Amino acid sequence: MTKLMYFAQLAESLDRTSEQVTLPASVSSVKALIDWLGRRDDACWKALAGDKVAVMVNRQPAAPETAIKEGDEIAFIPERLK
Repeated sequence: MTKLMYFAQLAESLDRTSEQVTLPASVSSVKALIDWLGRRDDACWKALAGDKVAVMVNRQPAAPETAIKEGDEIAFIPERLK
């Protein structure tokens, strides 16, 4: 399982602060994760799309092309809190 964490207004708009997910094999980067989350939940797509959030993978800053794998801890932080 991969732990996803949402902070500040992201947690409010998604009505959750974290969740555990099993990543599909096709999800191997931050960008692919955001795309997958957006297909799964329209509210998630609106909250995470574009440059509105910073992403941390295992407590390290991540870019869209950063590789992810099952078991990682991924945090989504609103741009204004970065």
